[in-house]
Amino acid sequence: MTVFVDTGGWIALLHSGDRWNESATAYWEHRLRDRERFVTTSYVVQETATRLRYDTGLRSALVFRRLVDESLSKRRLGLVWVDPALERKGWEILERYGDVPLSLTDAISAAVARRAKITEIFGFDRDFHALGFDVQPAV
Repeated sequence: MTVFVDTGGWIALLHSGDRWNESATAYWEHRLRDRERFVTTSYVVQETATRLRYDTGLRSALVFRRLVDESLSKRRLGLVWVDPALERKGWEILERYGDVPLSLTDAISAAVARRAKITEIFGFDRDFHALGFDVQPAV
């Protein structure tokens, strides 16, 4: 199985002060033991690095960078670079689900997950439920 990693999953995993850190760490380690593969986007990486930098400091952002690089090199993580066509698809999802408070990054994440037939999101943004995704870990 492949799991899409949202910003909230990354933040909770890397920020020991995050209220979901314990759940995120247990979930991540369980999925690694099961040899699951993860996917994220360049927009999620940018958003995560920025939030870590501002909320917890440069060191946290650099730890995140190393985790992404290591996961990519070990083929545990796939990174989808957002191009203009994918961004347009994200805008279409925003428009279609106008009543759901999604960010453009979330809408693009949903487009990527749908295209790859991914049903599970590692994160804590329950708005993904409205789009038909299973958000894990369940908290």
